[in-house]
Amino acid sequence: MELKEAIRKRKSVRRFKDKAVTEEDVEAMVEAARLAPSGGNKQNWLFGVVRDEDRIARIAEAAGGQTWISSAPLVFALCTELEKDLKGLKEGDFELEVDKERYGPDLIEYLKKFPEQRKVSMLFENCNPLLPGEHIFLTAVSRGLGACWIGHLNIEKVSEILSLPEGVVCLFLMPVGYPAEEPEQRDRKDKEELVFYEEYR
Repeated sequence: MELKEAIRKRKSVRRFKDKAVTEEDVEAMVEAARLAPSGGNKQNWLFGVVRDEDRIARIAEAAGGQTWISSAPLVFALCTELEKDLKGLKEGDFELEVDKERYGPDLIEYLKKFPEQRKVSMLFENCNPLLPGEHIFLTAVSRGLGACWIGHLNIEKVSEILSLPEGVVCLFLMPVGYPAEEPEQRDRKDKEELVFYEEYR
């Protein structure tokens, strides 16, 4: 399937057929995720492939009780390593200077004082699995599969269900399988509503 066609066909699927996803398809999705870009080429992500029905049911419960997730034959757990430690950064460190420029020094100073730096790290690292996750999604669509982004989840509970080590958390889930529904085509804004050239007017 051409990339443009996959992008056009990409919709959120929430009901799946009782049909296994082939190893070949799983490997193609994992390889697509592996090739995604990352800031500073850190590649500080992990991709869990979950097929066990009981584990998927427990994950679904920890994802706001979204029981429909259990209809998927597999769920990708999109995880990241928690590397951000604002308290460990010193004045003049490149990473700290970039953060101050992006978010403003007042917010960074506030977050440095927050007692639970693990949670601060979760906020900063939240974007890490997004690019590889969308690579997975588009690869799934190109192979006749459907998927759905899940951001509504109890991060700590899902990470515990997956037995992740202390420095790793699951930030997003992506159920994948053969669609058992044709999701409605939602209206998309016109290009003129989304794009500006040079400066906003």
